[in-house]
Amino acid sequence: MTTRPPAAPADADGADAAEAPPAPSRGTRVLLGAQRVLLDVAAVVGVVSLVAVVLCLLFSVRPAIVLSGSMAPAIPVGALTVARTVPADTVRVGDVVTVPRHQRDGLVTHRVVQATPAGTVAGTGGGAAVELTLQGDANDEPDAQPYTVTEVGRVLWTVPQLGRAVAALQQHVALVVAVLVGITALATFPVRAGTTPRRSPPAARRARGGPGRRTAGSS
Repeated sequence: MTTRPPAAPADADGADAAEAPPAPSRGTRVLLGAQRVLLDVAAVVGVVSLVAVVLCLLFSVRPAIVLSGSMAPAIPVGALTVARTVPADTVRVGDVVTVPRHQRDGLVTHRVVQATPAGTVAGTGGGAAVELTLQGDANDEPDAQPYTVTEVGRVLWTVPQLGRAVAALQQHVALVVAVLVGITALATFPVRAGTTPRRSPPAARRARGGPGRRTAGSS
């Protein structure tokens, strides 16, 4: 009489017992976690940068790096100032403003000690000009010459030492780009899914049958 092996036992839900899939190795889990963190950080940095650019354009805000100590201790060397462009006739004594130097070779950020209307200046689009006398907080005397301007950058706030970091990034643009490319490569590099075999549950082992197990036949 022909015999056949017994059917595999069913689990509690009526389904055949099956071997559990292998679990990812510890190294794979670490790499996948690091990639997720890098992608999250890159996304946050990208959003913050985009928002900063949009705000600067919408509100005429511009940053500047302080290179001298003429405004110390209120604004130390290496600070980053954030100024908003406003009409010069809205400036008041005591405001800290940023204006172009007389030789147009940079900017100066000092406090307004005197503001005098100067009428209309040719080449300024007909804006109301103001003659500003400026003085650094650390200086004993006002600047040698007043500044005749139609608009200025009124300083809204300052961040100490942040200007040094910005200047360092500007001086090492190639290095910054290389680091960003490396981070992007690490964050998007496909990770091979190494696995760690799992021990089969007892039900699955019984379903398969142990090595050397034979079915008994009848004659």
